[in-house]
Amino acid sequence: MQLNICMQRNKLFFILAGSFLVRNLPDKVYLSLLYKRKMGKRLDLRPPRTFTEKIQWLKLNYRFDIMTQCSDKYEVRKFVEDKIGPELLKKLYGVYEKVEDIDIDAFPEAFVLKINHGSGQNIFCKKKSELDWNYSRNLLKKYLKTNHYFAFREWGYKNVAPRVICEEHLTKNGETLYEYGFYCYDGVARVVEINEYTPGLKRVNMFDLDLNLLENKYSEPPLPRPVKKPPQFERMIEYAAILSSGFPFVRVDFICVNNRIYFGEMTFYPLGGLARLDPQSFDSYLGSFFKLPV
Repeated sequence: MQLNICMQRNKLFFILAGSFLVRNLPDKVYLSLLYKRKMGKRLDLRPPRTFTEKIQWLKLNYRFDIMTQCSDKYEVRKFVEDKIGPELLKKLYGVYEKVEDIDIDAFPEAFVLKINHGSGQNIFCKKKSELDWNYSRNLLKKYLKTNHYFAFREWGYKNVAPRVICEEHLTKNGETLYEYGFYCYDGVARVVEINEYTPGLKRVNMFDLDLNLLENKYSEPPLPRPVKKPPQFERMIEYAAILSSGFPFVRVDFICVNNRIYFGEMTFYPLGGLARLDPQSFDSYLGSFFKLPV
């Protein structure tokens, strides 16, 4: 009987997920329901011990305007420029509050359109003649209306003013792209998640800073071993420390293409803090570095 009740509650939650009722639930209530559904266990914040629990605590209790700036894929450029300089930034071709203002004829042949307040909402164009602009324009309008705060209550996104930005296309010629996501705690990088992107394939693993493989498992295939440090690796660690200073946790991403480093983004809530880490002990391992503000 109790199992049936739980199943009915989960089904009801799915049905109401986009509704006014669920949208207006208090953040703590919403996250408790979501955590139970995603993680299969109760959210324990008294006190939080694991990484995923502490990310939920961060959403509820750690809210500063600088997080809004750093979550904004346009405004964070100024943060990076002030802290390090402009050399890490990708070329910027335009910033738009309305899709109707975009003139793709003003862009180079290859470019990327993305939403400043989104995740994975990108349009990659290698050749303008092959771009379905009517479809892309409607997609961008849809993206602009989305507020990612409501899905996972990620506070950093709540007050970001939606914009479309156009940047350079780093892999327009089929280059291999490496993304280094440094998990930083109070300005100290502890582990790095390395993603390799080649046409049609993504590979990923997590390592300590000596590039010893850690036990966290992914659904994507692993990187081929051995993994060597790129020439810029130590510099990326230094940059990650500078950008993450003052934050109890943030993942700082850098992109490496053709032996050049680019700033990627800053993420306070990787996967919403709602990924079932495998093995479960890895949740505690990542959480062990995470010292919450008192």
